[in-house]
Amino acid sequence: MWISSSFIYIIVDDDASGKMYVGFGTDEEAVISVLGHRNANQMKKIRETYHQLYNESLIDRLHSELSGDFRLLVGLVSSYRYDKEVVDPEAAMLEAARLNEAINKKQLDHDDVFWILSTRNVFQLRATFAYYKQLYGNPLEQDIKNCGKGDLESLLNVIVCCIDCPEKHFAKVVKDSIWGLGTDEDSLTRAIVTRAEIDLSKVEVEYAAMYKSSLEDDTSGDTSGDYRRFLMTLLGK
Repeated sequence: MWISSSFIYIIVDDDASGKMYVGFGTDEEAVISVLGHRNANQMKKIRETYHQLYNESLIDRLHSELSGDFRLLVGLVSSYRYDKEVVDPEAAMLEAARLNEAINKKQLDHDDVFWILSTRNVFQLRATFAYYKQLYGNPLEQDIKNCGKGDLESLLNVIVCCIDCPEKHFAKVVKDSIWGLGTDEDSLTRAIVTRAEIDLSKVEVEYAAMYKSSLEDDTSGDTSGDYRRFLMTLLGK
């Protein structure tokens, strides 16, 4: 367990490693990283384990910590995504059109947007995102960015990235953690620990493609001592 501040998050990755990681999140992006691509079974375990550990409802805690547009995060943890790897192409096309309509009207807080992102399974959403690009020429993230630079736009882009290409999201988290003076150890630890037994090799490949450098070398160069050895062990070095 590692501690930062704010509110608790629990990561359950039983489908990949059978292990549970418990920690504390410091911001909305951390919560999205945890919740954005979980299936219904994992969400249920997260809620149950949180209640067992802290004797309070995770939904109630999120409601008390978050406000406004960030209520979508409550939807992510309280929703019941379909677990099956089922894709309905017709629904994907229709929902791509709904997302495009919301973007054109600059109504990113529309209930349709929240409902699509918080209830559809990962495979269905990836199909919707693919149809969106095919039909409207731009990736969904780009059109969301064109709507503005507010909290909601940032929130939605992180959610879309986590669902569509989690390895790209975590590669960016690592880079942002070590960029500039000092190291954001909480974010760096979260990114590497939570992906270590899932898709860390994919994160490394994506990192190299995005930044033309090695995740291992950059992480090693920005850390030291036992902390560096810990991360290098997780990286298999």
